[in-house]
Amino acid sequence: MRIAVKFYPLEKRSLLKTGYRKVFDIEGRSLLLIVHRDQPFLVENRCGHFGYPLDEGIIEDDAIVCPQHGISFDLLTGSIANRPYENADPIMTFPLVEQDSMIGVMLGK
Repeated sequence: MRIAVKFYPLEKRSLLKTGYRKVFDIEGRSLLLIVHRDQPFLVENRCGHFGYPLDEGIIEDDAIVCPQHGISFDLLTGSIANRPYENADPIMTFPLVEQDSMIGVMLGK
């Protein structure tokens, strides 16, 4: 079985400065592009606890904090940085690709 992979452009690289954040809906997934310390990260836009959107979460150290219950997720790995609840799962992260001065993600169907 072959998996078709497609490049989804998200934003011009020149616009990605610390503090940038935007939600993208791609292939039925809500993804959050966020720039922290001038480094772009792409994570799923849902908490691994109850699925609450993370786009309004604050950044502490190198993690995004769910605004609903305070669980922190590492921006690079998606792993749980603090675990105030036992039943939380890590979140997915996605590698970013640069093509023609655009930052995007490669996703398969």
